[in-house]
Amino acid sequence: MFVETIEAIGTGVGVIEISEKLFPTFKRIFNLLKNGELKIAIFGAGGTGKSTLGKLLSGEFELSGLLQTYQESISIEQYKLESNNIGSVIVAPGQKRREDTWDDLLRTLVGGKIKLIIHVVSWGYHSFGEFSYTQHRLYQSGMTLEEFLREYAAVCRNRELDVLRRIEPHLSIADQRKTIVITLVTKQDLWWNNRLEVNKHYVEGTYEQLIQNIRNKRGANNFIHEYRSTSLVMENFLSGDNELLIPTTQGYDQRLKVANFRYFLNAIESLFQISLSV
Repeated sequence: MFVETIEAIGTGVGVIEISEKLFPTFKRIFNLLKNGELKIAIFGAGGTGKSTLGKLLSGEFELSGLLQTYQESISIEQYKLESNNIGSVIVAPGQKRREDTWDDLLRTLVGGKIKLIIHVVSWGYHSFGEFSYTQHRLYQSGMTLEEFLREYAAVCRNRELDVLRRIEPHLSIADQRKTIVITLVTKQDLWWNNRLEVNKHYVEGTYEQLIQNIRNKRGANNFIHEYRSTSLVMENFLSGDNELLIPTTQGYDQRLKVANFRYFLNAIESLFQISLSV
């Protein structure tokens, strides 16, 4: 799921050197998107980083130095790479009450016009609106911050499963021989010290059971799924009232961030090559 150690990147290798290895891959993927050869649909719960990912893949944002406040998406977002090109990255809004906007995108998915689906999750660390955590509907009087975060993350992890359940029937009947999905676990910088637990949660738990259900319906040769993880930004997890909920992990740095993003891009490129055999 991740590039786990600095040693795996290379002793003495700095972020600039890693970035130089990343950008050729990014450029190739960007050109595939730009020329309309590759169309990507991004699904996920609200606050997991879908819009940020869409902007990164479309070249609207740079990977380094990106910082933004969470804002809800209220409709399908489509990032055109240039006004005269047909390539795009399509992002579905993540809030449950917005799922009625998914219908056209799901029909496109079933029609086989989308080569790659990315499901963005974040181990329940979903950004939320512009208010204190004590104003959240899950907060109960007397709760400590740790108790709230435990409850909040558990509910959000269930929401991630709900999104997968929502799109699962459409993945199962997609009109192309191969259905290709990447599960991208974002916000590495917040959960890095718990990475073995995170890996187990997705790879060995209910999430993987749902993935296996799709594989069983499509057939092992017709469904390809990969797990990847990264940080799209490096920032503390704050409430909308600027309260510190979870700090970034000490020791997690730009080298790990960029190396893992490159690992994710490599998966996109290799899976696209597989899709050409469809």
